[in-house]
Amino acid sequence: MKTNDDPIDKLLDRLIASTRSPRGKFSAENSWKILESRLFARRIKRRFWLRTASAAAVVLLCVASWAAYHALSFEPASPAPAVSTETSPAATVPGEVLVFRQQPLEEIALRLSQTFHRTIRIDDDSLRNYRMTATFDSDESLTVILDLLKEAGKFDYEESNDTIVITKLN
Repeated sequence: MKTNDDPIDKLLDRLIASTRSPRGKFSAENSWKILESRLFARRIKRRFWLRTASAAAVVLLCVASWAAYHALSFEPASPAPAVSTETSPAATVPGEVLVFRQQPLEEIALRLSQTFHRTIRIDDDSLRNYRMTATFDSDESLTVILDLLKEAGKFDYEESNDTIVITKLN
């Protein structure tokens, strides 16, 4: 930024030319020292506030980027639990919350079949490894849960007797 020093030069010339100053305060020798101290004090204050504002902006940017990173970060996929073909007593407890975090549809189907005592079969291999994240109450009906999963997973299912067959949409 270019500054115009004309007003300062005029003021200095007036101060230097002044001969009737009180107690010699604005004599030629003292005028430059007084003016210089005032000018540099303003520069120092301005520089201080600019540096403080810059530091505050950097801190706010760091905090905002940290918050955005944590808001957008996803939990890593948990290790696959051991698959058991037996119905565990804990899976049939009323009011249990069914939590699936990035689990394959095959494990979700196994857990739902244990909870609701229905056979669930997946016909397509690509659907078996399709990972989904969902949370359900076991108080919800199996058809409600399957309808929600169907919308998210782009598959269809058919019920016949006690067997549910999950097929891929064409």
